[in-house]
Amino acid sequence: MSIGADIRTRLAPDRRGLRATGPARRLDRRHARVALAIVAAVAVAMGARALLAPNRFPVRSVRVIGHLGHIPQPLIVAAVQPFLYRNFYTLPLGTVRAAVASVPWVGSVRVERRFPRALVIYVGRMRLAARWARGGWVDAGGGHAHLRGYEPPAGLPVFQGPAGSEREMWVHYGRLQALLKPAGLVITALDLSERGTWRVALRGGPQLVLGHKAYARLARFLTVFPQLAARRSAMRQVDLRYTNGFAIGWKTGSGDKK
Repeated sequence: MSIGADIRTRLAPDRRGLRATGPARRLDRRHARVALAIVAAVAVAMGARALLAPNRFPVRSVRVIGHLGHIPQPLIVAAVQPFLYRNFYTLPLGTVRAAVASVPWVGSVRVERRFPRALVIYVGRMRLAARWARGGWVDAGGGHAHLRGYEPPAGLPVFQGPAGSEREMWVHYGRLQALLKPAGLVITALDLSERGTWRVALRGGPQLVLGHKAYARLARFLTVFPQLAARRSAMRQVDLRYTNGFAIGWKTGSGDKK
């Protein structure tokens, strides 16, 4: 019994000391903070779930701004209709933009959210730059467009090249035409072969064949073109792929080398 009493006597002060120490108080505060953090996280998650629910905060109106011109308005309405009454905050604007951009004659598209719950869609009319020989059209941004049932403007150049080269051809067309314009020459067709050879058909002739260093060699040819302009109608082709000159193929002869 005395041993047991001694044990109780020694342990009692130690237990009281543990309850009074600083680490115990800090542990209790830490537990309280963890509990509060969990409660806050649960509240935020529940709020976000309510906010992002598909049937909450639906889009109430859609406004389309732009000069529609040839753009068929019923198709614009049909493209936008599926997004009405979807959640204003979670609606992917990229999906809306893609739907509107798929409408014939639509060029640029920009979509914005407007509070409280409206979408504003800015639409730019497509500007066609060339006719694609294999079907369709090339727009002013170098994209490929199919416009069934619509008549594009006349006088556009014809592009022919590998699939996917529309943008490259549009860029080269702009640079080549800028060089040719001062001489009064206009491109009517542009051809790019699989091997990278460019052929440029000019209004009234001739056809120009370009290889590497095309712009420098075309500029060189244009310096002597005024001397050849009088015989232009007799020219069938001018091959500019020579290092130190060019070859002219005549409609009635075998050709002269310059």
